Amino acid sequence: SSSLHILRILQEALTNIIKHAHADEIEVATEVVEGGVQIRITDNGRGFDVAQALSTNVGAGRGLQHQLNRATLLGAALTWQRQARGTELRLTLPLHAVHGQAEPVLA
Repeated sequence: SSSLHILRILQEALTNIIKHAHADEIEVATEVVEGGVQIRITDNGRGFDVAQALSTNVGAGRGLQHQLNRATLLGAALTWQRQARGTELRLTLPLHAVHGQAEPVLA
């Protein structure tokens, strides 16, 4: 089930870029970090206000909340960082499972 959660998080990220960011470049990178593995997805699109997108007052943004819920189930950290041009998503997965114990981090 962990693989499916990871797939869905990444699938939602790529879908959001294609549907909303108006990007013409997407970069996906992985690296080993202390205690885990990090997946980074960066685009050169128009970016978005993370807090507003996650706000309960906004009708959109459920996909982001689903991503956060899945990350939490994995014990992973999920962040979005608005860049000068575009957005960077970071999914940091622990090497050892700690399901449901990590708090998502927003940047």
